[in-house]
Amino acid sequence: MIKPNALKIGDVVGVIAPSDVVDKNELISASKIVKKWGLAVRFGKYVFAQVGDFMAGTAQERQEDLRTMIYDPEVKVIWAASGGYAATEVLSVLDRETINYLKKNPKWFVGYSDICLILNALSSFNIISLTGPGMWGLSEWDKYSQEMVRKILFGEKVFGIEPSAKWTAGVDGVAEGKVLYNNLETLIDSFGTRFDPIMYGQGDLILVVEELDVNKSTLQRQIDIIFNHKRANRIKGFVMGRMINVNEMSYPKWGRKLSPQDVVLGRIKDYKIPMAFCDDLGHGAWDYPPFANFKKYFYNRRFLSLANGIKAQLTVSQKECKLEYLEAICQPSELLELLPKN
Repeated sequence: MIKPNALKIGDVVGVIAPSDVVDKNELISASKIVKKWGLAVRFGKYVFAQVGDFMAGTAQERQEDLRTMIYDPEVKVIWAASGGYAATEVLSVLDRETINYLKKNPKWFVGYSDICLILNALSSFNIISLTGPGMWGLSEWDKYSQEMVRKILFGEKVFGIEPSAKWTAGVDGVAEGKVLYNNLETLIDSFGTRFDPIMYGQGDLILVVEELDVNKSTLQRQIDIIFNHKRANRIKGFVMGRMINVNEMSYPKWGRKLSPQDVVLGRIKDYKIPMAFCDDLGHGAWDYPPFANFKKYFYNRRFLSLANGIKAQLTVSQKECKLEYLEAICQPSELLELLPKN
């Protein structure tokens, strides 16, 4: 796997909005957290653009911002402001020339939700990325979550997901593989494309997913689709994060009998791989009316970020669950000066 360099004080973070419209004042306020880390923040030209109530600028504008940040040698991190539904429109930027450039000049990409489409593309080409909070929402997560992102980016020691997290054991066992952390829908949306992170690449995987706003019947189908993938045998361990607003409208009688956890566990048991639930991963549970702005102060505000592509060990038992990194996440910055200059 191709690892980005650990950040140094003064490095530049490029903020783009590849998908949803963002609130200017809130995004600028959240970026102050990153500035306190000693990093400079550079906003994309169109990060505050808006097309109706749906997209942060036209597809061409969002593509231009992504391309500009990729080829700007000063930018060491490309951080998505938010997720949404329009990230598919920027994937064309990741053509062969650009991917080859990133392989020679790797930089961090950070985001989640439909930004996982971009992260999946990087994973399919063996480039490390970070599934973590969007820049806009960074201030909504707790200090532990913010500090976890900082440590990863600066190359400091990070465990992975410690036993103290909100784990629930599913299927006992131990597995090793590269971390692949995704939103379920965007993972499946990547299937069959040149950005399919399960089809392309080598080695075993620890699949970590979360989901929201689906029926339980859809959730069941999603799990089945994943494990019917042509290369599903790469998946050696499975972690299910938060499942938010997962109900059942199509089959209400069936849906009332099963929780979302029951649905997932019922499918994973058939594949006989270690599996656990972790309620510190994924979208926040508070973002639904009424009183969404107040709920976040009372709900779980932890978002555990994970580095896609890093080898880890998943341990699941009734006594303890954990996901531990088995290698350094990024190239230590202090080693860069020892590398030969071109």
